[in-house]
Amino acid sequence: MSWLRNKILGGGSPTLRRVSIEKAKAVESRPRQTRLPQTGEKVTIACLVTIMATLLIGGGAGLGARGWLGLGALIGVSLGLFLRYLFDFRREVLLSLVRTAALAGFMLLSLAALRGFHAFIGLEYVGFLPLSFVSLTMVLVWGRAVAIECTAFAASLMGLYLFLHSNEGATEVEGLAVAVAGALVGALAAEYVRRRSTLIRVGLVIGLAQVIVAGTFTLMRPEITDGSGVVLTLFLLGLEGLVVGLLVSGLLPTIESVFSVTTDISLLELGNTHEQPLLRKLLLQAPGTFHHSYIVGLLSEAAAEAVGGNALLARVGALYHDIGKLNKPGYFAENSPEARVRHRELTPEMSLLIISAHTRDGVELGRYYGLPEAILDFMPEHHGTSLIEYFYHAAQKVRGEEHVVEEDFRYPGPKPQRIETAIVMIADAAEAISRQMPDPSVGRLREMVHEVALKRLMDRQFEECPITLSDLALIEDAFVRVLQAIYHTRPTYPKGGKPNPADLSQPSEQRRAVVEESEREEAERRGTPIGSRT
Repeated sequence: MSWLRNKILGGGSPTLRRVSIEKAKAVESRPRQTRLPQTGEKVTIACLVTIMATLLIGGGAGLGARGWLGLGALIGVSLGLFLRYLFDFRREVLLSLVRTAALAGFMLLSLAALRGFHAFIGLEYVGFLPLSFVSLTMVLVWGRAVAIECTAFAASLMGLYLFLHSNEGATEVEGLAVAVAGALVGALAAEYVRRRSTLIRVGLVIGLAQVIVAGTFTLMRPEITDGSGVVLTLFLLGLEGLVVGLLVSGLLPTIESVFSVTTDISLLELGNTHEQPLLRKLLLQAPGTFHHSYIVGLLSEAAAEAVGGNALLARVGALYHDIGKLNKPGYFAENSPEARVRHRELTPEMSLLIISAHTRDGVELGRYYGLPEAILDFMPEHHGTSLIEYFYHAAQKVRGEEHVVEEDFRYPGPKPQRIETAIVMIADAAEAISRQMPDPSVGRLREMVHEVALKRLMDRQFEECPITLSDLALIEDAFVRVLQAIYHTRPTYPKGGKPNPADLSQPSEQRRAVVEESEREEAERRGTPIGSRT
């Protein structure tokens, strides 16, 4: 690496410099590798799920060859339709092979639990099936919509199981309805889980829902006369919901680790600027970068709310997006007024390596501190493959335009993959430029924000994330509102003439002189010497 830097600093032929820069960027950047599941892998998972579901549902039902064939075909068609639905409306669920397999595992887990109840407890107690545990876990991993849809699909498969194995009929169907109702209500109630105590409250809601549904079935069956047995059953159903909430709350770190997800609870903990060691280090060693990141977080949160994105993720990701600057804080202007002087002593190519390395350094530092992947994505993606213009133009002045290649002065990427990182990309530039504006009026701020967003759009930085032109308009409006609040004006004392003694924004010497002059004029008017007593 020292040989490479000597070549860059030492000049040489334009061709050699170009090759050196390419080698340096190859060493400095470590692009993220993302492997999407192939069609064959998805088909294999679907076939395995069909076979396993057929065995779990049909086992012990006394089916003949024709019965097994019909059951397998029915399950296969149902699963194919459900996968088609996910592909059309929840495609993000199927982008990862691991998460696709995990979703299939949850479907089979529900059937396996029902089979276990049948074998060891009895189908008459199917109302105690902890289907809400599976539903709550799916909410944390895939979101409420997917959890509700998968719960409904799993309920249809369990209904098919009861059709083949049920002896008492109505009692077992009622029990399944109780378990499914608890699962659906739990998914609906878990909209904003930002505290562990929220999961406990959701568990109470699940228990209450199961008690209500079971109670209504009891009222519709007048032949039930065992009041104490009914009360005990309802109490246990309510207690089961509370236990599910406590269990999910306790297993939350494990769920996040196994499925590589970051819940709102973890995001709130990561966004605590008083307790997170990495943020405190940023505050103490690079205060300018910390304040910049904090304002970018406010901008990003407001914009994400405006477009329906994850506002909490956007704010916390913005807090960490520039932590790579901790390696060389003195080379960034917001931390040191001597940064420009330091860069004048370097060639543009070396300055390029220092500046562009903060995205890679941020990822390495974040991994060392155990930050989740959802936060690490903000570090390289908030610059994407944008051009480092200042040093690009500086190199053109030194080497000549014909000897400088634009691609050599771009960040290594990747481009923003989600709307939250795209928002931080715009906010990062807008906040930095707003600090340099001599007159941050609303009209000027709006014009600046629009130019920043348009520039990134024309540079094709948003082509890999789901952002639309209408989203950009909402993002711009949100940025202007926040920046207007930051650079708001206050009523001031009249300017010109003598400063008002109560105007603390004026130098104390001038205010003191005004007070003394006023006292002198008052004394002359009264004919009393200054300082004398009456």
